[in-house]
Amino acid sequence: MILLAVLVVAFAISYLVLRHGRHRDAARWAMAVAMVFAGVGHFLDPDSFVRMLPGFVPYPSAVIFGTGVIEVVLGIGLLVPRRRRRQIALALIAYLVVVFPANVYAAVAAVPLEDLGGGNPWLRLPIQAVYIAWVLWAVPGVSEPLRAVGRRRRDSTRNENDAIAH
Repeated sequence: MILLAVLVVAFAISYLVLRHGRHRDAARWAMAVAMVFAGVGHFLDPDSFVRMLPGFVPYPSAVIFGTGVIEVVLGIGLLVPRRRRRQIALALIAYLVVVFPANVYAAVAAVPLEDLGGGNPWLRLPIQAVYIAWVLWAVPGVSEPLRAVGRRRRDSTRNENDAIAH
């Protein structure tokens, strides 16, 4: 829940600093701040994050350290020149999807999250979707590869239906 608060506060500050009318830039900067904040948290209190991993995950401390590095790098990556932002944003979305099972585990296993801002662990699940939607909106062009897949599927279905009809 702290990460969501950081995201909202960083958005408000970025919006004021970047001048009105640059909502997407402010949102991108806010997500960058939130990801760096979250990544640094992995280094400052790794034990709290290790608890979120199921027992079968090998080298849990190394996994937490690695995910912290990934979050910092992706956060900084959102601030790179425009030509690389889409790839960074897609990598961030993929990362958010990949770590989602850890949030599911924390909710199902009732892992205490007081050290990570507390709150109901079940609330972390829909908030993950909010983060993904935030990135999709904040970085123009990110959803284009997803739309292209949808168009290809729709076109192939139409072609199959046309072939059946004739």
